[in-house]
Amino acid sequence: MRGSYTYSEPPAGAVTCRTCGRMNLAISRNEAERRAAEANAHRRPGDPRPPVTVAYFSCCMRPRYRPARLGDCPDGATYSSVLCERLDEGG
Repeated sequence: MRGSYTYSEPPAGAVTCRTCGRMNLAISRNEAERRAAEANAHRRPGDPRPPVTVAYFSCCMRPRYRPARLGDCPDGATYSSVLCERLDEGG
């Protein structure tokens, strides 16, 4: 654990990126595609922002995930969802 923060057990399905150290909730490719389609369905004609793609649900260019554990995310911190197709087996 880092700093003088308090930590709780991470939620079920949480993963931590070995590249950037952020904890997120893992979602499947089907769920990421569903969420992207849902977000794009609410776009208005002429919206200058690019459409949401599955790439939106990634935290790094080359993410490597492991199951989250106590000490990965301080109480009160925010986290989001990431596409996690496999866990990194290394320590």
